Amino acid sequence: MCGRFAVAQARFKRIERKLKTTFAEVPPRYNIAPAQQISVIHQVDDDFMMSEMKWGLVPSWSKTPTTTYSTFNAKLETAAEKPAYRSAFKHRRCLIPASGFYEWQREDNHKQPYYITLANGEEMALAGLWEQWKDPNGAMFNTCTIIVGAPNSLIGKIHNRMATIVPENLYEDWLNPNENKDYLIAMLTTPYPADKMKMWKVSTNVNSVRNQGAELIKPLSYSAWTQQRGAGDETINQRISHRPERRS
Repeated sequence: MCGRFAVAQARFKRIERKLKTTFAEVPPRYNIAPAQQISVIHQVDDDFMMSEMKWGLVPSWSKTPTTTYSTFNAKLETAAEKPAYRSAFKHRRCLIPASGFYEWQREDNHKQPYYITLANGEEMALAGLWEQWKDPNGAMFNTCTIIVGAPNSLIGKIHNRMATIVPENLYEDWLNPNENKDYLIAMLTTPYPADKMKMWKVSTNVNSVRNQGAELIKPLSYSAWTQQRGAGDETINQRISHRPERRS
């Protein structure tokens, strides 16, 4: 799954270069969570646009602006057929720019967050879907979801799913509403190459959406790592030193 990500760049130069366009600058955000507004790149007629949408897709046929089930992620394997995502997959695919995303791995008595990014430092384009929902007064609201699929060998060390990253050569195809969906699924089924990505442990401060700032994506130092494990999870040397001496 992908339940938290970061945008450290003000501009998405890699995406702009490939789509031959420019978008407005965005403020850096380091702890983006579901239900928040996020930047989404989509196609309208022959133009590429960037809009703000709520993260958590609401199907157009929903009677309420919320759902009783989680919709911030959609599985690549089933999104094209699931009622909640089927129409969006066919007509409203999008790119969600990110500097990186977070995943958690269970370690002893806590979950350790990792920050995952591209090895070259550029932004990534996550595969997404977007939808429009109309309230009883006729006002339109745009919402979106991030597609997740099988992990590559790097992410597979800590999680069994990962956000689907769209390769540069597929940006336009993914955004084109006339492109064949079976072709797109086939092209994205192979995870983004592990050797083009990197990840590292970060502070558990990212666990709270109230926490923001560039320090959230910085590698966790060894001293900070041992400190956040807590007094109840001592190092091996500490455990040995606390053992009572054997009597001969």
